[in-house]
Amino acid sequence: MNTTNVLGKIRKPLVILLLMASVVGTIFVGKVYSPETVSMPIVELDSKFLMPSVVGDSLSSTWFCPGVPARDAKVKSEIVVANPTQTPITGTITLLSSEEPATSSTLIVAPFSRGVFDATGGHKSQFISAIIELDSGQASVEQRIIHLAGDSVALCANETSDRWFFADGFTGAESEFDILLTNPFPDSTVVDLSFVTTDGKRQPALLKGIVLRGQSVTGISMGEQGARNESVLAVSVRATSGRFVAGKLQHFLGRGRLGFTSALGAPTTSGQWWFASGEKGTGVDENLVVFNPTEIDQSVSIAFLTGSAEALLREPLILTVPAGRVTTLSTSSLPAIANGRYGILVSSVTGDFISSNDDMATEFVVVEQVVSRTRENKTGTSVILGAPSGSPSLVWTSPSGLTVGEVGSIVVANTTSLDTTVRVSTIGPAGAAPIVGLEQVVLKAASVISIEIPPSIAQLQILIESETEVIVQREFSRGHQLYGLSGVLALPYRSQQVVNSK
Repeated sequence: MNTTNVLGKIRKPLVILLLMASVVGTIFVGKVYSPETVSMPIVELDSKFLMPSVVGDSLSSTWFCPGVPARDAKVKSEIVVANPTQTPITGTITLLSSEEPATSSTLIVAPFSRGVFDATGGHKSQFISAIIELDSGQASVEQRIIHLAGDSVALCANETSDRWFFADGFTGAESEFDILLTNPFPDSTVVDLSFVTTDGKRQPALLKGIVLRGQSVTGISMGEQGARNESVLAVSVRATSGRFVAGKLQHFLGRGRLGFTSALGAPTTSGQWWFASGEKGTGVDENLVVFNPTEIDQSVSIAFLTGSAEALLREPLILTVPAGRVTTLSTSSLPAIANGRYGILVSSVTGDFISSNDDMATEFVVVEQVVSRTRENKTGTSVILGAPSGSPSLVWTSPSGLTVGEVGSIVVANTTSLDTTVRVSTIGPAGAAPIVGLEQVVLKAASVISIEIPPSIAQLQILIESETEVIVQREFSRGHQLYGLSGVLALPYRSQQVVNSK
């Protein structure tokens, strides 16, 4: 494994930039949330916003889900559509298959409720993905897979892209790693797929010029493409014509990993990646997997949000990622990090400076966080793609809530140097209502807090509001009496005014 840990000194201005990277202001959202009247925060975004989001002031929204397996009768898959408004939301769900023609049906979601729809539509193709077109920008959509190896929630994309990346694609111990390529358009798209292992970059001839038929899903098993039993495996998929959506399914079977996870890929690289839920402790093995798909060496700075800028100054860390390679950092082995919770910010560094978020002509890196929790002989592994540049927001939502079980938590990371307060609400039949005891939770500057959600309301849509910009991640039970946690980011709110101005 190409692993590099380089500890060095970082100038104080750089650390301050890390802490202030997403500060735009301290705009307070309001005492009482009203989905019909809330003013969306005007946040300076990249020319292409990288992360799925709720664009509340838009008249409509389209969501592209990464895809689900459809042949295994033991696996259940769902599309969750949340309506936080006082009027019904209508739309169309189109299911794309790896083998059958696309099918469409009308959906209606009642006010202040969630609609749960079969992600397979009863079809038995190997893989199926969904396009959801809605007449509201307030709606939010997620994909959920109930799997015997562990339940998984995945974000759905707002946009297609001409490139997608995956930093972590483990196939050790014959673990299964499938890439799902969805072409939602009527015309064919042509893509090239390459991957990186410990031996370097590879692009087999069979993975060049892959034709993605119009309105279809193409599944690629990486184990069957010469990437079997690899502990390091990153993937790049680039279109030579057209745009598409890429997701992944991972079933871990050994070598320190057990479980199942599904996820959307990264539609491009980013100069920053945020993680709300870092953790060091007994039985927790946490790694940051950094993929550099470019042709030049890159350096990244790792900042740990522990509520103490002095701690960052004492133990700054620079990681070198060679061109076209993967570098893994075991945060669990860092002696400077105390046991407990922390947030993480990975920033590309050029010389002594953090790269500009607005420099979209330059490609940077892709970062995923892999956490395996072990107790006795039980292990549960989760993988999460970080929140890219521009993601910190004042308002976040969880469409599918949290799976009812022993664990159901919202983890909030304060990405600024200012103390803040956080309010957590649910959206039920009567609208939005703050959870008792969570109306005003104090969150210190550059720190994180884990907020448990009572099981009785864990399956409702959840709303998180903050006085400063934050990153929000959800952690929930894997189900089926399995040990460990499953994790996924919440969805930030954005303004259509900013999107249109770019």
